[in-house]
Amino acid sequence: MVRVAILGASGYGGSELIRILGRHPGVELVGFSSRAYAGRPLSAAWPQIDLNTPFARVEEAVAEAELVFMALPNGIAMELAPRLVEEGRRVIDLSGDFRLPPDVYEAWYGAPHANPDWYPRARYGLSEFFRDELPGAELVANPGCYVTAATLALAPLTAQGLDERVAIAAMSGVSGAGRDAGGTAFAEVNENLRPYKPAGEHRHTAEIEFNLARLRAQGRPVRTHGSAAARPLSFTPHLVPMTRGILVTAYVEPTRELAAQELTEIFREFYAGERFVRFGDDLPQTKGVYGANSVWISLRLDERTGQVVVFAAIDNLVKGASGQAVQNMNIVLGFDEGAGLETRGFWP
Repeated sequence: MVRVAILGASGYGGSELIRILGRHPGVELVGFSSRAYAGRPLSAAWPQIDLNTPFARVEEAVAEAELVFMALPNGIAMELAPRLVEEGRRVIDLSGDFRLPPDVYEAWYGAPHANPDWYPRARYGLSEFFRDELPGAELVANPGCYVTAATLALAPLTAQGLDERVAIAAMSGVSGAGRDAGGTAFAEVNENLRPYKPAGEHRHTAEIEFNLARLRAQGRPVRTHGSAAARPLSFTPHLVPMTRGILVTAYVEPTRELAAQELTEIFREFYAGERFVRFGDDLPQTKGVYGANSVWISLRLDERTGQVVVFAAIDNLVKGASGQAVQNMNIVLGFDEGAGLETRGFWP
């Protein structure tokens, strides 16, 4: 059994970690932190979780832990994670602090990185591509939710150099903004659909570009710190009036003419044996992956324009955050990769 603490356990990502790790056969949960609920029981934040264990301060929460999940806002892990690692703990960070090179981070997050020397020590946790780097890792940067869906949708084409130009439209449920986010009041989101941070404004744009550059340069599997030159793409996210789920639609101008059968074979071969990737003819729906650590991918060839249109659906709180974090933990520690994780969604 590995002793695990969750920092930021009163947020949506934290609640999913509690749910998933609570049934993990190799995990003992030993600590939970929350600034808003410090000293109160977990049930104060999550009435559905029948635990009287109190939220504690960070130092108390990690005191017995061997591995720490950090489900905290950007800017905190870059200062705290190095100390936890130096004290002998492994860290899986769900924020953006170690996903990008420090200069790229500063350009997109608007602040210098507090510990740039630690970026080379981190491993990037998009499990399907970087799993060879993850066993024994001391610090794992969990990918962004939009990034996970978009990268998984585009990787088979990108790895073969078949993507000339890419445009992505993505829709996310309100939970992607976090529990304390402004602008997500019921009256603002109900019966409403709106784009936000378009035309190169969203931070995940850089991470998607960086992932595709690595795949384009290295093929598969991929190394976190291999050299890669990013190519600009268009990314437009939208907020939809539902709690959770992401649906990505990626429009790809291919480098050569492709037939529908060839495209299908490329995707099937690329994802053969991946238990958390579901590829088929049926168009994805977010309810189909609700609560699951899976991505559901499909594609269409537009015969009129020659464009390849790829669709991908994930649960932003599971495969887009906490589920993938547990998948990474499983690889880091040598557990079965699917331990504690669901591959099928549920349809209430």
